[in-house]
Order: sequence, then structure tokens, then C-alpha cells
Amino acid sequence: MLEIRGVSFTRPGGLSFSYDITVAEGEILAVQGPSGVGKTTLLDLIAGFEYPDSGSISWNGSNFLASPPWERPVTTVFQSDNLFTHLTCLENVRIGLPSIKRDDHAAINAAFTRLGIDGLQNRLPDAISGGQQQRVALARALLRDKPVLLLDESFSALDWPTRQGCFDSLREITETRQMAVLFVSHDERDSTHLGCKSLQLTA
Repeated sequence: MLEIRGVSFTRPGGLSFSYDITVAEGEILAVQGPSGVGKTTLLDLIAGFEYPDSGSISWNGSNFLASPPWERPVTTVFQSDNLFTHLTCLENVRIGLPSIKRDDHAAINAAFTRLGIDGLQNRLPDAISGGQQQRVALARALLRDKPVLLLDESFSALDWPTRQGCFDSLREITETRQMAVLFVSHDERDSTHLGCKSLQLTA
């Protein structure tokens, strides 16, 4: 279980945010609300890109606030710029993996197949659709095998049918892998389609 307990954070200028949240294994939480209410800040605090003024963030009872981002049990997929345009999809996935996993071709190809993008391994990102690009980024995140997955509006730029396909894959993988997933969303259809809980942040 991911637990964010009594976490507070103040930005320069005095804008403050506070969080008290739990996300169970196998659960997806949609983080929703208007711009400026701290949705991305929440993800940044969990990932280690920002550090809170107080509180704790733990996975299964182990507080990982003292750990740098690369040692946390967390992977983040952003809205865009997830892939290097000069590398193939396969190379983009391999470059984000620990060295011990980069040559596990069976696992990499299985991830491409599971996400419906098998056959794109040797193509460049600019030669595939936006939805396919996001699935490549998701494949890389899943292969990193971290139990907490953060999606910062990762699918919001996609058309609705493509987004639905990405969400269907995400839901299946979350349940199978028993991950804790938080995703920032501005569209209430997202949580409805996923059948997940939503956290409404307000100013």
C-alpha cells in the first residue's frame, strides 16, 4: 500500500498544499481538479522531484522520503516527451531499464504484445501514432518493475477511443501486477471508464 500521511508542501510565494492519501495494491486513483490545485505537485512529491515540508510517504510501511528519485519504488510517465525521437521504440524501452533487464528480449517483446504495440519495436517514434508512443512509454515503465506508477496526464492529449484502449491495458496490468497507480486527469470520463476512485483536489 502507498501511504501519503500528513504531507504538506509550500511553494515560493506562499502557495501551500496538503495531502493525506492511501492507494492499495491493485488500485488506480484518479487525481482530478482544476489547474493549480496541486495535482502534479503530489506526483512530484511521491517521485522525489520535490521534497515536502512535513509528513511521510511510504510503500508497505517503509518510508522512502530519504531515498533519491532513482531509488524510490516509483516510475513516472509524463504527458509528452517520453521518448527520444532518434531511437527506435525498442531502444527507447531498453535505455530506461536497469542493465540487468536490457537484454531480456522475451520480457520486452511480451510487454509490447500485451500493450498491443508488437511490431513497432524497430520503428521511430515519429513514425507511429501518439497513442502508440504513450504505450511504448508505458511498456518501459512497467518493465522497470516498480510497484508505484504515476501518470501525469499521460493520455490526456489522445482521442477518446485511443485513450480507452490505453486505459483498458492499464487496468488489466494494474490488477495483474498489483501496482498502486495515481494518474492526473482533467476528464471525468477517465475515472468512469476505469471504474476507479477519484480524488478531487480544490484550491
